[in-house]
Amino acid sequence: IGTLVACNSEPLHKVSYLSYERVNLLEQYDCIAVYTEYENSSDENAIPANEVSVKAFQNGVKLSPIVPTGYKVKGFSQCDVEIQAKTTAKIVWYFQLDDESKVSIEMTGTDKFELDVEK
Repeated sequence: IGTLVACNSEPLHKVSYLSYERVNLLEQYDCIAVYTEYENSSDENAIPANEVSVKAFQNGVKLSPIVPTGYKVKGFSQCDVEIQAKTTAKIVWYFQLDDESKVSIEMTGTDKFELDVEK
């Protein structure tokens, strides 16, 4: 997964970090929810998960993403929804936690950063 870039221009797909929280997803998964803004500057509809990369790690190990299709929370859509061309949308990314340690987030276009998930 990469960023599509036309010659001498800005990326056509961008993701920006907004916030996070620890959640109990669907009453069975202990997760971190990473809230983002996704910008589709291309001329075609796009699915954020196909165009940008958002990854989470604990203790150096990649966490499993969970995508409850159709589940919308706090006005944020899932990363598998189709976003129209020339549109910006609020997107949430869920990752199942392994333990209480900090989570390292890697996103397209940003430096790695850590989040504290202790209860």
